[in-house]
Amino acid sequence: MIPNKRVLTFKSKMGFGKIKDYTVREMLDRRKHKDLISAYFKLTSIDFIPNVLDELEITKEFRIEKPSSDLDMYYKFLKQSRYQAPSKTRSSGLEKLKGFSKPISGAKLTRVNHGH
Repeated sequence: MIPNKRVLTFKSKMGFGKIKDYTVREMLDRRKHKDLISAYFKLTSIDFIPNVLDELEITKEFRIEKPSSDLDMYYKFLKQSRYQAPSKTRSSGLEKLKGFSKPISGAKLTRVNHGH
């Protein structure tokens, strides 16, 4: 099955995910460029008019033929643009806090529990 290609203009509603009620212009005004760039490279059916692509700083070198997606081109674009690529590894907040806290000894816990 070939997906329907949607070419979005500045006034087009996104129509998917948490951002479905926002227009492309509203996303740009809210500085959500990375969400639009991600949608362009990762979703096969989403395309933008050339003016939107220019505003997102996606040059002709990085434009892909739609309907298709290209994750390699996405990471290459992020590396060469002012946008940062997401980190490949995920770290939890707990791992960050482990270095800041000292382990509490059993004797200390006993004293605290007994009100000393």
